[in-house]
Amino acid sequence: MFSTKKRRPMQFLYQLTAMILIVLLLVSCGGKATSGDEMNDKGQSEAVEKPDKQQDANSGSQDIRSDNSGSPATASESYSAYIQAKGELLTRLSDALASNPETAFSSMSLLGISMVDLALLPASSFGLGEASANMALGFLGAEDIVYSENGNQYSVKYKGEDGSNYELQGEYDKAADALKCVSLVEGKETFTSEHRKTSYGYVSQTYVINDDGSTYVYQLTATGTDGVVGMSKVSEKPSSLTGSESIDFPKQCQEWYAIDGNRVTGVTADGNEISFDYTPSEDGE
Repeated sequence: MFSTKKRRPMQFLYQLTAMILIVLLLVSCGGKATSGDEMNDKGQSEAVEKPDKQQDANSGSQDIRSDNSGSPATASESYSAYIQAKGELLTRLSDALASNPETAFSSMSLLGISMVDLALLPASSFGLGEASANMALGFLGAEDIVYSENGNQYSVKYKGEDGSNYELQGEYDKAADALKCVSLVEGKETFTSEHRKTSYGYVSQTYVINDDGSTYVYQLTATGTDGVVGMSKVSEKPSSLTGSESIDFPKQCQEWYAIDGNRVTGVTADGNEISFDYTPSEDGE
């Protein structure tokens, strides 16, 4: 019961993010659906009839494309694939830490790297247009949303429920499947976040500037549902990612947690080394 309570904030955050991403994906696909339709003389869309076998073949090809390991077509798709991998890792690692009495409170250390995803939500619309940005931010009660893009550079400006002016800027390198974002509040940088595809999965890094001027870095590597998460208080912004970082990259942080199969290792905020075997809960919650 104790571990279930600890898991809920993390699970709710990623369930909400996943729901928004799915809605945006469906809207995006729906917008493209009429491109292959014919228009009748009343301006209404009429689907072009296709043989059943051809429709089945096309349906199958769509399923294959969704699992394609090549570079995503848009920055939005890159962000969505990364956030799914990140969510699976953090949910599992959080559950593992919370299920062990000696590390239960350490699971709360993962909330920082998770909460930044709410501010990154506008990235889910990069490459999809203003309608998608309005839909994504509508879940957060944002107003005065302005979307713009120029080549591989994107910007979403909006006013939050607190009345502050927000902006998320992004730059997508399709060849490397790498997205870098900068978050601004009232024109002041609050964090920089980047992720890159690697040979084993993903590497990401987030540099956060708090209101009191303190700065932190969160680093993550993910391969399937395994990976490493690290966090440190820092005095300056770290170097940008290259994509050549090893799976152990976050272990350079002051505090880090890793899961490999059912083996959990790490160093807590107090500097204590941990190592134990994790038994997943039967209900998966």
